[in-house]
This record gives sequence, C-alpha cells and structure tokens, in this order.
Amino acid sequence: MFFQGTHAGLAGKTVRFTLKFGDFFDEWPFSEETVLEHVLKLRPGDPMIGVRPHELPGSVLVGSESATPFSRWLAAMIVVFLRLAGEPVFKARVVSSSGNAIVFAVEWGRQTVFNNAIQLALRHLLSWIKPGLFPENPARLAKNMDDWLSAVTPGGLPFNTTCFVEAALRRNIPVSYSLFTGTVKLGWGKNSVRMERSFTDGTSVIAARIARQKFNTTPLLQLNKIPVPSGSLAINREQAIGCAMKLGWPVVIKHSTCDQGVGVVTRITGKDSLLRAFDKALQLSPQGVIIEKHIEGEDFRLLVVGGRMLAAAKRTPGGVTGDGKSTVRELLQTLNADPQRGSKKDSLLISIDFDDEAAKCLREQGLTIDSVPENGNFVRLRGTANISTGGTAFDVTGMVHPDNRMVAERAARLVGLDIAGIDFISPDITKSWHEAGGSILEVNAQPGLRVHWISSCGRDVHGEVIDWLFREKSSRIPIAAITGTNGKSTTAMMLNHIWKETGMVSGVCTTGGVWIGEELVSTMNLSGFPGGKIILEDPAVEAAVIEMPRKGLIYMGHPCDRYDVAAMLNVQDDHIGVDGINSLEEMASLKAEVIERATKAVVVNAEDSLCLGVLGRCSAPMQIFVSRDPSLPVLLEHLDRGGFGVFTADCNGTDWIVFAEGKNETPVMPIDEIPATLNGILRYNQSNAMFAAALAWAHGIGFDDIRRGLSSFSISMENNPGRYNFVEGFEFRVLLDYAHNPDGVRELCGVVSELSVKGKRRIYNQYLGNRHKAHIDAAAPFLATAFDSFLLGCDRGRVLKNPEWAGNDPEGEMIGYTRSRLLSEGVQPDAILTEKDPEKAIHLILQSAEPGDLVVLLAEPRLAIPLLKKRLAADR
Repeated sequence: MFFQGTHAGLAGKTVRFTLKFGDFFDEWPFSEETVLEHVLKLRPGDPMIGVRPHELPGSVLVGSESATPFSRWLAAMIVVFLRLAGEPVFKARVVSSSGNAIVFAVEWGRQTVFNNAIQLALRHLLSWIKPGLFPENPARLAKNMDDWLSAVTPGGLPFNTTCFVEAALRRNIPVSYSLFTGTVKLGWGKNSVRMERSFTDGTSVIAARIARQKFNTTPLLQLNKIPVPSGSLAINREQAIGCAMKLGWPVVIKHSTCDQGVGVVTRITGKDSLLRAFDKALQLSPQGVIIEKHIEGEDFRLLVVGGRMLAAAKRTPGGVTGDGKSTVRELLQTLNADPQRGSKKDSLLISIDFDDEAAKCLREQGLTIDSVPENGNFVRLRGTANISTGGTAFDVTGMVHPDNRMVAERAARLVGLDIAGIDFISPDITKSWHEAGGSILEVNAQPGLRVHWISSCGRDVHGEVIDWLFREKSSRIPIAAITGTNGKSTTAMMLNHIWKETGMVSGVCTTGGVWIGEELVSTMNLSGFPGGKIILEDPAVEAAVIEMPRKGLIYMGHPCDRYDVAAMLNVQDDHIGVDGINSLEEMASLKAEVIERATKAVVVNAEDSLCLGVLGRCSAPMQIFVSRDPSLPVLLEHLDRGGFGVFTADCNGTDWIVFAEGKNETPVMPIDEIPATLNGILRYNQSNAMFAAALAWAHGIGFDDIRRGLSSFSISMENNPGRYNFVEGFEFRVLLDYAHNPDGVRELCGVVSELSVKGKRRIYNQYLGNRHKAHIDAAAPFLATAFDSFLLGCDRGRVLKNPEWAGNDPEGEMIGYTRSRLLSEGVQPDAILTEKDPEKAIHLILQSAEPGDLVVLLAEPRLAIPLLKKRLAADR
C-alpha cells in the first residue's frame, strides 16, 4: 500500500508491501561480504547521497536488527536504487520476515520508479547470492540499470537539492518536497524554508536576475571598486574583433547567461580562434557574447552564505598528469576509467572527452594526443576549471587572505544574494588582491556546492548552509495529534482556541473542516494526513492541532514524522469489523500509532484500560493521566510515582479542573466557567476540556491562557460544527449533533433528559445503525426513554457498504429494523415516522415541531447546517 503520509516509524511518505518467495529465503546461502563487495562496485561514479556503502545495510534501516540478512540487504538495496534514481528516499524497515514472506516499509517518491527499483534490487541481489538464477549476464544487468537510470533520473531531485534534504534529515529537520517543481520545504509552518538547489525563499529575484545577466554584473561591481576583468558585449563578428583588439590578447569568450562553464573559451590569442569561439557562443547567447581580458592566475570558488565566506576551493581544470611512459591518449583513458568519473552532470567527477577544446589546449602546450608528457607534468585538457567540465578541486578555506574573503563577501552583498558562488582568479590566494592582484570573474546565484563537497573530502557544507538558515529559529512548530473514538473534533477545536488566546496563529483540522487562524480553509473532512499537510505547509501557522481518525491511519498514514504531544481519548465500539479492524484491542493498537510518535508528552484516558494498555509503546518522557474521578486507583498510583494528572475535584463546593504533578495540585478553573459543558450537564465536554487543557499544559501554555481559551470557547456551528450545536432563531430549540455510536447516543440522551423542555423531545436519526446493526440494539433503550417523537432516516452511502443490510432495499431494512427495536422498547407506532431522503427529513421534522419542543438532529453537519441557515433566513 502506497501511503501519502508516513508509516511504520519512517520519516517520509511510506509504502508497505509483502514479497513472497517459492522457497525459504532464510535458508539460502548468503555472504554479506560478497554482497557488500558487489555494492561497492555498483555505481561508484554516482553519488548516493545519504547512503554510506561501507555501512550497509544498517545505515539505511530503521528498527530491523532482528530481521534475516537477506531481508535486510534487500530493503537496503531498494533504497540504494531509489537513491541512484534521484528519489528523496533514505530509510526502510523490515517489518517482519518469516517463512517465505517478508513485509517491508520503505520511503518512496514516484510509484513507477519504486516498482522498478524493487525488481532491480531483487535481480541484482539474487544474482549475487545465487549466480545463474537469471538468464542475464552481469553486463546485460548493468546495461538494463543504465537504461533505467537514464530514463528516470531526470525526474528526480537534483544533486544539490538532495544534499540539502539529506543534511536536513540528519539534523531532524522535517522535509517535504515536490518532484514536479524540484523544490523542497525544510521545516513546518512559519519556521519553514523553501529551497530549489541553493536558491532559498530568501533569495532576491532581482539579485538572481542581476547575477544571471553576467555582463550587467560587471559594471555594478566595477562601479563599487570590486576588481573585475575589463570586457565588452559583442553582438556580431566585427564587434567581437574590435573588442579583442581594444582589450589586447589573450581574451576570453563567454556568453552572457549560461553557467557551469558552458560555452567559455579561454586564452584566445588570434582572430581565427576568436571568431570560431564567438560563432558557437552566439548560438547559445543570441543577445550577445562577452569578450573579456584573460586574467592569469589560479581559479578559486568562494562560497558566501549570509554575507560571510563559508568555504573556498581551488579548482583545477580537467587534465592528466604524465608518468613519463604513457601518451596523453592512454593517460586520458586511465583517467576516465576512474569509477568516480561519469558522463552524467550529477556524477561525482565528470569524464573528459577528447574534443576540439582538448585539442586546442594541447596545441597551446605544444603537445598532441600521442605525446608522452614527462613524469609529474600536468597537461591541461580544458580551458575552465569547472567540476562540470571535468575539473577537480582542493579545499583552501583556511588559506584565504582576509582581503580576498572580504572582497568576495562585498561582491555578494552588492549583488544582493543570500547564497553566492564567487569565481575568483588570483596568483596566490594567501596574499591580498591589493598586493598580488586578483579579479572576480563572476558572482553566481544558485551555486552548486559539489566543488566544496569534493574538495574537502565530504565536508558537510550543505549542512552548514542549513545551520545558517535556521540560525535563529527551530525548524519545527508545536504539533498536537488527537486520536480516539469520541471527542476528537471538540478537543482539537478547544486546544486550537487555547492557542489563539496566546496570540499565536494556530491551524486545526477535524472532520468538520480546516481552519488557519480565523480563516475557514475548507469544510471538507480533511482530518489526519490531508488537513495536517495543509496546516503544516502554510507559512502563517505557528502551532498545529491535528485530529487523527482511524481511516486516515489505515489508508494514508501520518502527516509528519512526529508530534510534540498526542492524546488518546478513548477506544469504544465504533467501526469494529470495518477496514480490517475486528476488535477493540486491534483498534487500540492502531490508534497507539499516534501517541507513540509523541516526543514530549502523551495524554491518555486513565478510565479506559485499552488506552492504558498501549502506553508501553510510548517513549515520551511526560505521561498525563486524565480522569473525571479523582480517586481512581490507577490515577493515584501514577501520581504517587511522581506522574502527571488532570482530574476534576471539589473546590469549595464547585467542581474544578485540577492539574497535578505528583502530590502537587493546582486548581485551574471551575467546570461551570466552561460554556461547552452546559454548566456541567455535558460530561463528554468536561472530558474534552480536560484533555484540551492537558495538551495545552504539555505544550507549556500558561494557566491563564488555558482558562481564557476554555471559558471563551462556545459550541456553536462556527466553532465546532455538528458537536452539540444549539441553533438559535426558531420558535423551538434545535440541537445538532454528530452522535453515531452507542456511547455518543447514550451521552446525548443523558443531556436531553436533563434539559428543561416544555413540549416534545423530537429526534431525527441519519447516522446511528448505518455501519453497525448492533449499535441500534445498544442505543434503542436510551432513545426510547429520552424522546417522545422519532423520525428515522439513514445515510445511503454508508448503508450500502454494510453487508448487514444486504437485501433488495438496504435503506428500508435499516430504517425498519430501527423502528422495530424502538417499538420493542415501548415506543408507540404513531410516534415514529420514516424518510429516506436526508434533506426532506430535516425539512419534515422542522415543519412538524411546535413552540416549546426540542428538535435533535443526528445528521451530517455539511448537510444540516446550510439547511438550517436557509430556513432561518426564510423565516425572517
């Protein structure tokens, strides 16, 4: 199953799948040394960012220590192939391996690429441990892999971006990405930073445009006394010759917009070579070609980040070093045989072809392809020192003279770039440019960092850039996740309201919709992954509250890698027998996935043994027990051990919410100051308020803010749609609620019985019994006692999915069974009406109500609320 969210303890979006084999794989002959040897030879020229081959398989596995060697290596090889394909995939887990089946959980990017990677990993691994199993010889297998990588790599994340992703994950910075745009987002909400390669969302568009128009950059720098080579822009051959004659030979040609040394020709000493280079450059840059004075010296790349030089590398052009015996041709063949060199732009080093540029360089040095250079003599085969054209580099960060560092920093500052690559020519980088000379050739926006990565033997330069990006802030925002059977939405909305009292912009998603601050983003049920992602991706959000529903956990996973605090409210009889969950214990195990991801605190219902039973899966240091009963033994034992608790207790004749840490108790606020509890009548909202308060406490929110938040939270249709909404404006009272299981209906009936009602208590049921026939049996006695008049309906979509209503008329069966159970509880036949159409049913019960009545709608809020508002508007 391909989850859009995270699953099985992994940080990225996850796929869970099972592989079955014809015989018992754990009995196959297996040599980990042999496999590792093959892996190291696999693609040494392709950087597998985040994969340390010598530490495989363990370096890419999470919690798979007890798995068989074959299953561990197969999981690791899938990650290796995905990394080679440019997928932002770094971790995998062997969930189980027994008999002839292995269950895996692996991060994924593109589904088709993932499926291909499984096949390739299997074929390679099996061919290594069971030679002859497949008809392909090793060369054919390698060719298939080359063809596949050529096809899929362009759609993956670029090398530079992938390095930033890997560095961020090592720092526990959450990452989301878009393979469509090639961008990644590091962090959540207000603290997030978007990147594309080394562009950040703080990079000035104007600055990048100035840097891109290279000929316009030079006069800007020159005007501000930055040393730059003299040059001119030529748009035809005559101008090119005139520029060169004015500057004096040798000159350099480069077009005005390309990067990575493309189209650059250096050391041009005559008109013929000038015109040949000019014609080629003009094809790449029709708006004009730059003619510059050639500057002698060594080539350096200085990386400036946030106004300070972070790294410096000396670049050497592509070439070969003589041994006194081999020809240039032979030396070049040996150089290109280096497994670290490849033809792809993302290869660690780039192969060097013998082309016109190489021939020109040899002529300038008085050599040919068949010359034999002296031992130790370096033969240049490229005019530029770019890594992308075959060059290499050496780190010189500690050797840069302060004046050279400062001129690079000033150049970046003048252009306006937050991250800049400064191309600097100097005869001696250890001496000031004032003394020894030197010149800035280019100021590059979106610089590649490979040169620094290579020059310093894997220095974490990408990580240092990320450290700068998050120098003054965390990458994360406070996140709370709430799961359980009943009360999730109300608890989430209460906590969201408390956050708003602190002055922060909070985002919340529930079954009722998604809100960011005061803005209603959507009225759709986007609880769990989809709503959570909307909230976490919004740069306005400073705190997130996420309702985590059962179905979302089963089919979509989690919206993020971890939560700060999480609550498990209860586990009750609802959705049992649906989506593979067949018992309350299995439901508890599923919902425990939420609280086991909490890193700071978990909040659990001390009155629910199923909630307590999964606490062993949690590692959060703070566990808060919530109970309406202050004398509950399990609560008292927890407090005796120094634990945390939230309970209700009598304070001077009034019930208060009390916080406790061990023996230290702090009364926070009286229950009757919380409007949502209806002066204590609504016990569920007492519990919901206690959970919201406990979560806020775990977040570190002050008691005053908690009090203000709960005392100002109302259960209106706007604040908490479909949860005990009393709708004003009718001649009778209307109560809209979403109760749809026995526990919810039992609580509702208790509330209705305590309300003062002069007329009849009427109810319309749209939901109860749709999914579970037994829910009707359980709730009928309470309904029969609490109400005088009944209108029975159903939700067609849910009824048709329930095999218990499988006759010719499933809706009629469900409604008829509900009627029969009410009759058996003593309800008179004339007190029961039926209507299959929900919209007609709501109109019918509103029309039949009289002044003094109470009308309860157990209906879908998205249907009922617009109808109620329309009816109120018409009555005016």
